[in-house]
Amino acid sequence: MRSDRSKWLVVVALAVALGWLSTRGTGGPSFMRLPVGPMPAPAWTMPDLDGRAVASTNFAGKVVLLNFWATWCPPCIRELPELDAFHAAHEAEGFAVIGAAVDEGGAAAVKPFVERRKLGYPVVLASTETQGLFGGVPMDPTGPAGFPLPTTFIIGRDGRFVARYVGALTQAELDKVVLPLLRR
Repeated sequence: MRSDRSKWLVVVALAVALGWLSTRGTGGPSFMRLPVGPMPAPAWTMPDLDGRAVASTNFAGKVVLLNFWATWCPPCIRELPELDAFHAAHEAEGFAVIGAAVDEGGAAAVKPFVERRKLGYPVVLASTETQGLFGGVPMDPTGPAGFPLPTTFIIGRDGRFVARYVGALTQAELDKVVLPLLRR
């Protein structure tokens, strides 16, 4: 009798836990902020969608949001409108979004995608080497060696890391982290 009661309690506890977990994410953020020290961001050069070199030095003195993403990544696609709107609203204040696409198809896959969505910020192609500079952002979000896409870095005007995120950012988080940096 006691054994049956214990089994029943375990089943009920598991059901409650699964129910709580399944509803927990619906109202909360779709991203996770990861620790990052105030170390300098690495220098990088990546080609844009027309093959022209774009370098981190082009953005010196700006607050930069460097977003590693892919055209086949649903959370990446979900955050594109937020990033584009935030870029447009704050570009004049010294803010830049840079989309670093990791698609294996390169510009042929990314350029039509970007044009359809009319993104107003620079989009570059991130090589494996460039991804490695930022801690090995993987091309496969389910891969065992790295973080899922999107992975986003906020870099201050001084060229140092401010924040690192995994998952789709929200307007509220952008306001909370970026706006104070722009007002300094």
